Amino acid sequence: MTTLQRGEEALLCRVKAVDWARLKICFAATALCMLLAHGFAWFNLFPSHDGTIVVFDADVVMLQLGRWVELPYFRFLRGRVNNPWLNGAYTVFWTSLAMYLASSLLQLGRKATAAVCGVFSTAISVTLLYATYYDKTDVYTCAMFLAFLGVYAVRRCCRPWLGLLLCGGCLCLSMGLYQGYIEFAIGLFLLCMLRDCLTTDLPWKDYLRQGITAIAGLLLGGVLYAVSMKVVLAYKHLELIDSYNGLQQMSRAGVADYLARLPGAYKQVFTTLLGYDVWNNRGMRLATAVCLLLGLACLVLALRKKPLRAAVQVVILLVLLPLGLNVVYLLSEKHPTLLMLYPVYLVYALVLLLTGLEPDTIPRSAAWLACLLCAFITVQNVIYANGAYTYRKLVYENTRAQVYTIMAKVEDLPGYVEGETPVVFSGDFTDSNFTYHNDLLRLYEEGDTGLSGSAITYDGTIKWWFGNIMGSSAKVVNTQAELDAWAENPAVQAMPSYPASGCIAMVDGAAVIKLSD
Repeated sequence: MTTLQRGEEALLCRVKAVDWARLKICFAATALCMLLAHGFAWFNLFPSHDGTIVVFDADVVMLQLGRWVELPYFRFLRGRVNNPWLNGAYTVFWTSLAMYLASSLLQLGRKATAAVCGVFSTAISVTLLYATYYDKTDVYTCAMFLAFLGVYAVRRCCRPWLGLLLCGGCLCLSMGLYQGYIEFAIGLFLLCMLRDCLTTDLPWKDYLRQGITAIAGLLLGGVLYAVSMKVVLAYKHLELIDSYNGLQQMSRAGVADYLARLPGAYKQVFTTLLGYDVWNNRGMRLATAVCLLLGLACLVLALRKKPLRAAVQVVILLVLLPLGLNVVYLLSEKHPTLLMLYPVYLVYALVLLLTGLEPDTIPRSAAWLACLLCAFITVQNVIYANGAYTYRKLVYENTRAQVYTIMAKVEDLPGYVEGETPVVFSGDFTDSNFTYHNDLLRLYEEGDTGLSGSAITYDGTIKWWFGNIMGSSAKVVNTQAELDAWAENPAVQAMPSYPASGCIAMVDGAAVIKLSD
């Protein structure tokens, strides 16, 4: 009975320790901003690219990519069917909790908490997830939440050893969902230390202790992840896949390669924030630049009354921050995509942190200005997201209409038997007349967004489109090796490209659709 009473008291203490006002702000701001930005994606079905999977059946591929936690996530939490509304609900839930943890650790004010929720909820990374990797949006935001939870455990747990263990477990699960989002943990660790340097007199001993503790938590998470991944792969008799987004590429790089990539890692962070792209218009780049200058000015004001030691400590952390937010750049052979650069948005949390320091040091107007700039960026993100989703919906409808038209002609070919005759799409879906053409919306295909005019993009999506979306029994060739072999067939090469007359014909017992050369 005494044990039960102690447990109840401990639980009540934990509940009372929750900042319910902050939690309500996080949920309200995240839900509102996500509804404005991604509501169209929640209430419409327009699967495209990897989102054409609809019913998750890529267990083997995810295991080979090292993302073994996705399998129990889909099985026990969300189900294998990619339901837009449920996906959105989970995304709001995980993002809200993640923002609560981050804003609590950084001790942001109410306005700053709402502002950082708006920026993270409408970031280009989330928009591209809904537009191209629909089934992964809630998974990746859960990975972000677990990364923040690991940092929270280290910073708030009264027993250091327990905090490290919890941190290691959280980071292991986070990397099991998506390895790249370990950057969220690295970035938040650095920001928490930076805040301590600016708000307290932090001796070098405590400074180093915090740094070593953070490194220990990250290493423990990495070790637990590596061991668990090897156990799962061994149990399933699988090996890691060697692809541009796989883990095998890390074993091919040496110290010299990592050093050579350092300048690029720093450059890409600032290019993402300040460089031109279709989603990052002139007003957004100007707002971000003002944010960074405002944060720098507030940092100088905050350091005026601090000893030299604090300035040196802060400079070290600021030098490490861009690298921590883009560590994937060092580890991968190809440049990280915008999906992997989601942690870069912690820069806005840094600005809100600096502008919200003690009123006797930092003018109140600085905090208001930072929040207004973040609100402006949020609005611009909302506008872009809705335009992108409208474009993707039109692309989906066009792809759907074209495929049904093509298959109707295929069924009229002499000798064609449904389910027995191979169907070959020769050429590139995304670089042919098959794609959706609209000059007014062409801008959404530009830049690094990866959007295209076809919902079908590569061999795997052919399988998912016909099997999961159309429910077709057609025997569609869906491996790149077979498609390449058919493209080299002289009879196929002699055919005109779609939609010219003769682009659909029987060749060597197969129904061939020539999309492009």
